[in-house]
Amino acid sequence: MEMAIAVLMALAAVPRVTPAPNQQAVTATRPRVEVAFVLDTTGSMGGLIEGAKRRIWSIARRIGEGQPRPDLRIALVAYRDIGDAYVTQVHPFTSDMDAVYQSLSSFQAGGGGDGPEHVSAALHAAVDQVQWSDTGNVLRMIFLVGDAPPHVDYQDGFDYHRHVADAKRRGIVVDAIQCGADPQTTAVWRDIASVGLGHYAQIDSQGGMNAQVTPYDAELARLGAELSGTVVLSGAAPQREAASKAIAARQAMPASVAVEAAGYYAGAGALAAGDLVDRPVAEQRAELKQNRAPALAGKTEKEALDQLAAQKAKRADLKAKIETLQKKRDAALSAGEKDAFDTEVVAQLKEKAEKVGIKY
Repeated sequence: MEMAIAVLMALAAVPRVTPAPNQQAVTATRPRVEVAFVLDTTGSMGGLIEGAKRRIWSIARRIGEGQPRPDLRIALVAYRDIGDAYVTQVHPFTSDMDAVYQSLSSFQAGGGGDGPEHVSAALHAAVDQVQWSDTGNVLRMIFLVGDAPPHVDYQDGFDYHRHVADAKRRGIVVDAIQCGADPQTTAVWRDIASVGLGHYAQIDSQGGMNAQVTPYDAELARLGAELSGTVVLSGAAPQREAASKAIAARQAMPASVAVEAAGYYAGAGALAAGDLVDRPVAEQRAELKQNRAPALAGKTEKEALDQLAAQKAKRADLKAKIETLQKKRDAALSAGEKDAFDTEVVAQLKEKAEKVGIKY
């Protein structure tokens, strides 16, 4: 007995080793997918840009179907040419799809006209101005999308060969999607994809994303708006205001976009920053005690918690309905657009996702 007690005391005296904070984060973190879309926004690309505005939600939804669900972050680089309104515009990585959509919505086709565009400056911006993760379990991909070859006559220090090689060295895959059939562009895009360890694809000049309407669209858009209406915001006033504006913008989307967004949010982990509905009861109580949920002001704690529970149940029902209709819509759309921009993006990303442990 004395021996046993001595052993137990010795074990109790051994210091417990707690992983460092960064080690804990690594083990708890989902695989991350970082995607930078580098888009030619000159006049001839209007069809692709408008299609991308509709389909960015579909792309995000289908990427998010991986197991484990990836932490998706998207950056946007718009490019034109010297003499246009801009050469490049960079929108940094974010996991906020409302913000991605708003940035993409700001893109308008214009300028260009002389054939080649400043592709080299665009690739430089994507590789060196976007803040890529340099450690961790991350899939890093650039999708270069355009219909014209690069200028090779500028003496400004930009060189697409070097920028693609830099991407390869840093573990960033470069895929090249050509709109149209210009032979000069084909040659360069194939070279970029080869050096960048990516994939070359050719789609039509409009991006292969014609607006298609199914019998399920109107109901999906309605359910999506109702789903956003289940949000109960809490937190500091500036945070609530920003989230409220994002939800209002979501609910004001054109029907062709709203139907895509509904499918995304039915599977998303959170509907808005500061949403109180899906948080643990202990956190809900803490927010209520600090009066940080104005929509529940004047209610007793029990009344407020009951309302949050009711919203959670309603949300689950709406998500189930959306997911059922989304499957029917996907089946209705599956016969067309085999070579569309979004189809190519999702196919290539899924193929490479296994490298970071994501399965589809």
